[in-house]
Amino acid sequence: MRLFIAINFSKEVKDILLEAIDELRSQSISGNFTRPENLHLTLAFIGESENIPAIRNVIDRCAVPAFDMTVQGAGHFGDLYWVGIESNPILKSLVEKLRTDLRASGFDIEAKAFKPHITIARQLTANNPVSISVPETSMKVSRVSLMKSERINGKLTYTEVYGKKL
Repeated sequence: MRLFIAINFSKEVKDILLEAIDELRSQSISGNFTRPENLHLTLAFIGESENIPAIRNVIDRCAVPAFDMTVQGAGHFGDLYWVGIESNPILKSLVEKLRTDLRASGFDIEAKAFKPHITIARQLTANNPVSISVPETSMKVSRVSLMKSERINGKLTYTEVYGKKL
């Protein structure tokens, strides 16, 4: 199974992200836009693994208290467009704990710095520069999810395998 640990969004945040996607779509010729049900913030990418019990143990050990997270700003890396997350010490601590414990449990977790962002489009093509505005929106993060990524009928689908309430 292809796995990652993520935060899934409240309806209010999803609605803001969907407005940003619609704004991008209206300015582009083509692109691969993130489907509403796949919007999430990746905390740790695990990759191929069947060792769900070890990952669950890591999530259980690394839990932090529920916290507020703010979605703000937008940008792009080449043809990948994203919405940003305001710097947050609790979120950063959670990610560091998860990644450190996953490595200690034998998982090959990338070492690059955590730059929280929500991918909303890939392979975007437009005739003119595009711009999107994303209103600052906060949500209470009260759950961390272990997600499975798979193709079902040709569509990339993310399914929660395990969730931990904070």
